[in-house]
Amino acid sequence: MPSGAASPPPDLAEVLREWDDDRLASLLRRRPDLATPPPTSITALASRAGARGSVARALADLDAPTVAAVEAVVLLHQGRRCRPADLEHALGAPVGPLVRLLLDLALLLDVDGSLVPVPMVADVVGPSPLGLGPTLAELGVATDAGWPTTARALTTVMSDAPESARRMLDALTWGPPVGTVAHDIPAGARWLLDSPVLHRRTGTELVLPREVGIAARGGRLVRELPLSPPLPDTAYRRPESVAAESVRTAEDTLARLSAVIEAWGRNPARVLRAGGVAVRDLRQLSAQAQMTAAEATFTAELAARLGLIGRLHDDDGSSWAPTPEADLWPTSDISARWAEMSQAWLTWRRAPWLAGTRTDKGALRATLGPDLDRTWAPTLRRRVLATLAAWPPASAPEAGQVRDRLTWFSARSVPPESAVAAVLDEAAALGLTGAGALTDAARTLLTEHGHAQGGIDFERPTDASGTILPERSPQREREATTRIGAAFAASLPPAVEDLIVQGDLTGIVPGRPGPALAALLAEAAEVESRGAAVTVRFTTASVRRALEAGTSAEGLLERLRAASRAPLPQPLEYLVRDSARTHGQVRVGSARSYLRVDDPATVASLVADPRLATLGLRSIAPTAIISRADPSELLETLREAGAAPVLEGPDGSVITVPSPRARAARAAQPAAADDQPRASVADVVAHMRSGEDRARRLLSERAAQDAAPVETLEALRLAAKAGTEVELVVAGAHGGAQTRVVRPLTVDDGRVRVVDVRRDAEITVAPHRIVAVRPVQRGSAEPVD
Repeated sequence: MPSGAASPPPDLAEVLREWDDDRLASLLRRRPDLATPPPTSITALASRAGARGSVARALADLDAPTVAAVEAVVLLHQGRRCRPADLEHALGAPVGPLVRLLLDLALLLDVDGSLVPVPMVADVVGPSPLGLGPTLAELGVATDAGWPTTARALTTVMSDAPESARRMLDALTWGPPVGTVAHDIPAGARWLLDSPVLHRRTGTELVLPREVGIAARGGRLVRELPLSPPLPDTAYRRPESVAAESVRTAEDTLARLSAVIEAWGRNPARVLRAGGVAVRDLRQLSAQAQMTAAEATFTAELAARLGLIGRLHDDDGSSWAPTPEADLWPTSDISARWAEMSQAWLTWRRAPWLAGTRTDKGALRATLGPDLDRTWAPTLRRRVLATLAAWPPASAPEAGQVRDRLTWFSARSVPPESAVAAVLDEAAALGLTGAGALTDAARTLLTEHGHAQGGIDFERPTDASGTILPERSPQREREATTRIGAAFAASLPPAVEDLIVQGDLTGIVPGRPGPALAALLAEAAEVESRGAAVTVRFTTASVRRALEAGTSAEGLLERLRAASRAPLPQPLEYLVRDSARTHGQVRVGSARSYLRVDDPATVASLVADPRLATLGLRSIAPTAIISRADPSELLETLREAGAAPVLEGPDGSVITVPSPRARAARAAQPAAADDQPRASVADVVAHMRSGEDRARRLLSERAAQDAAPVETLEALRLAAKAGTEVELVVAGAHGGAQTRVVRPLTVDDGRVRVVDVRRDAEITVAPHRIVAVRPVQRGSAEPVD
């Protein structure tokens, strides 16, 4: 165990000032929350890096051995010095790389060769580091009361212990160190309380003191330091089965996307008042597209992610409907669509599997609603997929095995197994896995996005060694998409253009339909099943759909004959011709305005007038003309042509309309903040250096005329004790100063809490920003930075 007195509390700002620019830049990359917004100085960076929230985020991204090292330093540093050799002895394994990482993350500091945790680290670690309980002093127990705080003393005490006491001590030794019993304490627990080995904190809560717990562990803090993540044996799948299954499920998902576009293109789903889709509309989509509710939710969410559906606003409210991009989606090659879909999924900040569950307030989470947004979702997706990549090809680990490996990489932020299973289900639906095994195309996706090894993950992509990659240009993005699509295309079976048509109006495609055949079937048939072969059925509705798309009966039959291996059955020919016979008997057209004219000769002259060609005039009766122009445009153009038109209302009455006046276009709005270019890490470091220099100059200028820092804090303590008001001069963010009239509340080494008297607001000030404390000068101005 470590010896000697503990090192004094470190000054993180002083340590960071000694770092070179490359090391500061590395810190900002590895802890990206520190760079947003850019700190004004290194002192500000230190204040942010030592804050509880930032420390918690940094610890959440550490793997199991690094977390164990942090918690061990917290334990060993309490009251004594902790040198790397002490840490290595306590953990029973080399700790050099772990210590270097923690020092570079500014979670540990090297003070005279001793490892010192940043003050907030112990607070974030919590009261039970490494599963050990509170100390005897924290429990209010005298340490000289015969407690067995060494391995030898505990062995002697437990030599006469009953078996029930031994089992209870074993259960508490490696944590959690707290046990709950009924008011009638069992005999084994009573023996441990009397020995004394356990402490009774409450009527039903028994605690194993930290010193006794370490003795029970034999002086070691961990059983075994897990230096490598687990990789258990898994089921093996044949590579050809993996490829075939992944392609089938990917095609099914792409087909469901098209079904959502088709269904909501004909009958848009209304948007709920709180956002999202009503359950009734989702059930209707499920019935129309023949998919489960979970598949409908995932597909609708994925369509929104790809920009294929969006909100349509009209007089009746808002509804979910296809976007213009949806018209271009089917025209892309299947591999290009898959590449776009898989990359969009990898960075998706939604959790569709939570749809249908309830919030803490009891509200139902709706599909496409705001309650499904989760900032951690893309990180979980990347980590799950990267974890799968750690197993050999064709391995199919279960969700529990994936979660166990993830636990090693993020020991303090372990995802629930249900979330891991949901992400695996999504990956299977997209064809990223086949029969549970990761596909070659998915491995290409990970490589292109900088996650070549399982578990390595930062906010920005990294290479296999963990080095953060630079941001990619649009050209490199397109090249990556092409490579990902090519990897998927390599798994696609050869396309076929043959159709076996049967007399019961069904057809079979013996393989994957080629582009021409897929377009024909999407236009004129209903898909009944997919798999190694595709089964379709020709119906009156499907044939009418083809006719409505502009295909003639003979043209459709000719395309079907070209695809069919045998002559078309007569029932299919009869179906097509009968449908065409009744098709188009009633015609519907569009017109934005009309003209009623008393004289048929005037109708002929207006339609033939070249000055009116832009109006799209067409005669539909001897005295009636329709136009594609708005009534206002039609009226003005006719006036310019010398006619004397009047505007007619819905009831036929004449409406007087003055000539329109020109209006200037609205000025362009300034770009939003998110559209502005972001500063590079090097720029942020240079900005901090400059801010630090300005702050030092300010403090130097004030040092001669104002109190020293120690005297400043003492003056604030006296004012807080007396409840008096003082003038507080604080250094501003850009090197200026601000004077406030305040009433100090509490003063410690890390912060000063005061009440701004003039603003009637409580604020907290970092001591390093306090320039001076002066008596209140009534009527004085308040200079602001």
